[in-house]
Amino acid sequence: MSYKSFTDWTALRLIDKDGFLLEELPPIQRFLNRVLALPIHMQNALFAEFMRRIADQTERARAAGTLDLGVETLRGEKIEQVSTEDLWTCPKSGAVTRIIGLEVTDPVHVLSADEALSRNPDKQPMVNRASGRAALISARPMQMYDEDVVTLMRRAVRPNGSSYLEETQFEASAWEEMGRAEFIRLWDDEAAALPKTTKTKLYLLIGLLLPIWKDIPTTNERIYRVTPDGGTSMIGRTLSEEGAAALRARFLVSNPQTPEEMLTAALGTTTQVDLGRGLTLTRRRVAGEVRLELCGADKGMIEGLKAMGCFTEIIAFQLRVFLPHGDDVDTLGILSRIVGTGPGATRDVTSVAAE
Repeated sequence: MSYKSFTDWTALRLIDKDGFLLEELPPIQRFLNRVLALPIHMQNALFAEFMRRIADQTERARAAGTLDLGVETLRGEKIEQVSTEDLWTCPKSGAVTRIIGLEVTDPVHVLSADEALSRNPDKQPMVNRASGRAALISARPMQMYDEDVVTLMRRAVRPNGSSYLEETQFEASAWEEMGRAEFIRLWDDEAAALPKTTKTKLYLLIGLLLPIWKDIPTTNERIYRVTPDGGTSMIGRTLSEEGAAALRARFLVSNPQTPEEMLTAALGTTTQVDLGRGLTLTRRRVAGEVRLELCGADKGMIEGLKAMGCFTEIIAFQLRVFLPHGDDVDTLGILSRIVGTGPGATRDVTSVAAE
């Protein structure tokens, strides 16, 4: 149903001459009365579109981790408790707040191309000629409302999940329609190459939370009940890796002296952490990812820092030095050598470069 057809049948006006929603919309009772007075097939079409948009918004919130489901039970093929840290102890009651590190292993169920096509009849088989990857993409864009801002979006379904593309991003990309046979081949090839399980690292904040509630990062407020393999049941609020680091910096490290404390403080705050010899370590967001930047290094120190494990990148015509971090990187070992407490760290940074 077009907007003109809707207004002709209901005599309701929802947008102004420029296409923006009116500040004062018709009362909900009047709106519903007019909709319920429409022929049944029009009502069915409107309510079907309404439910589709509710489902899309729910899925977007779920993907972003902002969907509030109350207390959820964390499920997985395997749930391991990999760490336990005492964060804070209440001085009055002695109750302890802890950060629990969990590693969740889940099986990956990947749809075959035939299943994907049958479940998404409203989407077109397409291929990105730049990457050679296949996807099912909405035949037409849908309107998404976020704080009165309207954005045109298309939903893209791929072997490894679904996402949303802004219409401008879609038009500027290399997506093209393709035949069914080519789509099935590309989809099934990519699906076969995907891992059979996925591992997710998350943190659970358990124990006494109310006294420190205002200090807990608000990026993720989901509450989980979980029973780790071979462990006892617990309930707590989830934390991202950045959120856990911020709490450690807030409660465990006030004046970092050791490499462990320096790394914890740097990951948990955006303030500079003094490493000595004029060097500081700061958490930055570069190109959408979190990095640890070393500042204060002069030209004579650059090669020495690189020899110890750091890397450099030219950003906005300026050479910047970063400390690598991640699951497969010994960040603490590199930092220990830099501050002079790790193996081979007794020499000056500049002397390492000369070797």
